[in-house]
Amino acid sequence: MTLDIRVDRDLCMGSGQCTIYAPRTFAQDDATIAYVLDPDGGTEEEVRDAISACPTGALSVAGEDDD
Repeated sequence: MTLDIRVDRDLCMGSGQCTIYAPRTFAQDDATIAYVLDPDGGTEEEVRDAISACPTGALSVAGEDDD
């Protein structure tokens, strides 16, 4: 099952942590803002690690709450 990965481009500060933890899933544009390169590019564990490592909380999976 493919995760519905979301990137809040207004929150993203371009730290690049997502590209370190899940380099086949995330990339950065010319402004260093993250985007989903391939939602099936990495493992679910890699994606969740990238979400956890994001310093601004700009990454999420649709339908999942932080609560």
